[in-house]
Amino acid sequence: MMPRELKKHLLRAANLLGADVWFRRINRGKLLVVMYHGVTTSVYGPVWTQLPVDLFKRQLEFLRDKYALISLSEVVGALRNKNRLPDRAALITFDDGLQNNYTVAFPVLRELGVPAAVYLTVDYIGTPEILWVDELYLLLSQAALRGADPELTDGVAQRHFHAGRTWACYQVLVESLKRLGSAQRVEEMNRLRSLQPAGLPACHHDFRLLNWDEVRVMHRSRLVEFGVHTATHRILSELGEGEWEREIVSPKDRLERELGTEAATFCFPNGRPGIDFGPEHLDYLRKVGYVCAFTTENALFDPKGGDPMSIGRVPAGNDGTSQYDYFRLNISGAIQIVKTATKITLA
Repeated sequence: MMPRELKKHLLRAANLLGADVWFRRINRGKLLVVMYHGVTTSVYGPVWTQLPVDLFKRQLEFLRDKYALISLSEVVGALRNKNRLPDRAALITFDDGLQNNYTVAFPVLRELGVPAAVYLTVDYIGTPEILWVDELYLLLSQAALRGADPELTDGVAQRHFHAGRTWACYQVLVESLKRLGSAQRVEEMNRLRSLQPAGLPACHHDFRLLNWDEVRVMHRSRLVEFGVHTATHRILSELGEGEWEREIVSPKDRLERELGTEAATFCFPNGRPGIDFGPEHLDYLRKVGYVCAFTTENALFDPKGGDPMSIGRVPAGNDGTSQYDYFRLNISGAIQIVKTATKITLA
């Protein structure tokens, strides 16, 4: 594996030589969709979903300078009517519907005049629920601070925990629990909750979800639009066909009732093509009236030949994906091409 400092120097050199400029030029006809989750004023360790606000603002300023930032409605309209998007079109998206999208990110969007789309876990909006993937991180962090042993069912995760590598433990365990199935995952989460009698720490405000009043304020601004991220953040590949309507159609209907406007777009939880959803889910989305859907595949979207039900997005989180030179190359499409050509992981 390439040493971290050497990677940084190589990425910096690539940009000094104009690599990101060149790839922006050759990819100017493709749509860039940037994927965010939370934006925070708190200081965290490696919590990928919580991007520091100063870094978020710097990224938006760069995007505003180098790209044509467009709204979700413009993307939907272009796909529906087969219109051409502007060169270097870019769309900003947020997954989950975290409350700090309103308290922290929205003021920055307004200041810079940047449109964005937020994908809501619709049934949890306006409730005290937090997503289990976030709660798992908080529970493990609290157990580590208290010196408790969670006795994890995954042996690799347990070894990481004992070695003091809480984030590595979380990364292994969260993927393991995603594949357990809903019933077993609920059982394991309940067991972990029982080890945390004091409740969640104060910082969990960053992991709360929006309420409907906050959603409406952003909606009325005409700067932020909304789409569906399922009803309860279930991964589609774990659903039985009889559950599709509840997780895909019902939240669409609810969002349309709450905002009085069409909910034409969907965003896949976890979002890996062929793993978290399949062709049958794309067909169902079309059938029930969605115009397009967004994945977590790190890719630009070609409107001329790409499937609008499987639009890739470039991730920007609280890790190497937001390192300045890497971010510049990644949004230009350079990293995807290099990875495809060499099979070498640079991030």
